[in-house]
Amino acid sequence: MAKEAELTYMTLIWDEDLLNSGGKTPAGPLFQIKSAVEDALTQLRFPHSETKEAMKDGALSVADISDEGMSILKPLEMTETHVVVDVPHLSSFGLVWHIIKRFMEKNRPIRSQLMLYLRTPIKKLQIMTVIVLLDNVPLHEISRQQNGAQRVRIPSHCQLDFGHKYSIHVDPEDLFLQPMHDDFSPRFGPNYHPTFEVFLDTSTESLNLKLQDQSGKVAWENRLYLQEARWLMSRRMPYSDMQLISHRSALSNGISPATLEKLLDVLIENKILTDEQIASVSAKPQEERAREVLQMVQYKGRDPSTILLAALREVDPVICKELEIDY
Repeated sequence: MAKEAELTYMTLIWDEDLLNSGGKTPAGPLFQIKSAVEDALTQLRFPHSETKEAMKDGALSVADISDEGMSILKPLEMTETHVVVDVPHLSSFGLVWHIIKRFMEKNRPIRSQLMLYLRTPIKKLQIMTVIVLLDNVPLHEISRQQNGAQRVRIPSHCQLDFGHKYSIHVDPEDLFLQPMHDDFSPRFGPNYHPTFEVFLDTSTESLNLKLQDQSGKVAWENRLYLQEARWLMSRRMPYSDMQLISHRSALSNGISPATLEKLLDVLIENKILTDEQIASVSAKPQEERAREVLQMVQYKGRDPSTILLAALREVDPVICKELEIDY
């Protein structure tokens, strides 16, 4: 940072046609970086997934994508974990590979990760999501899309080969899983979908899980103990409540008076707020009313919070999209 300033960022979808025209392919997420102070940022460090041997061929660089098109920033420095570049201005940036150089050695391994999430049980069934990614995809970008599923904390790192088929194997063997195999390819968001799913009985306390390539070679293997993840899931705040808390400030400032009136109608219809509570909200200054309503509903628990978020998505989908709120 050249000077103190507030920076915001979001991940975008890569324009594959633009990259291909320049002989590049994604090597990490694409970040759009903004600030009111244009010259506040002079340098960026991007985490990469290459092994030490792969960094010697100059296949990695950083794409600078703006309204004028794409330019390529040559690295100032490459460490075992990061690529460092000077940035001339704020726009969208992301790591890219030189297509020919990278895929001349297609079978060269690349640092990767397996992320596991336990979803909320339905009766006696619980699904464990397995997401296979390069290891330079930020953990929070993955976790915030899992709709409150609990991450299973395990050693996640491995080395995988692009274009190879991989399959998940479990012990006990009678557990159902899908799909049977999948090709390993870069996935850089902004959406992170399951690679595999394992269907568990809620009484399952542990299992062996391994990832094998098409030749049967084990690329990753661990013994999973699920008690901790289930204990954390039972004690944590409901997902709808977490949504209200994490976005309460932005929602308080962003909900318009017209939207608030529609939300109040829904809350009254569902008997979530009483006449006395509505009168209390009406007595507040206009700028405090949305915050008061959000706080009241949050204290009432999961179902009221879910109803409020569903109604908000109906009457103001724009703010929900901007804040990436679901329910």
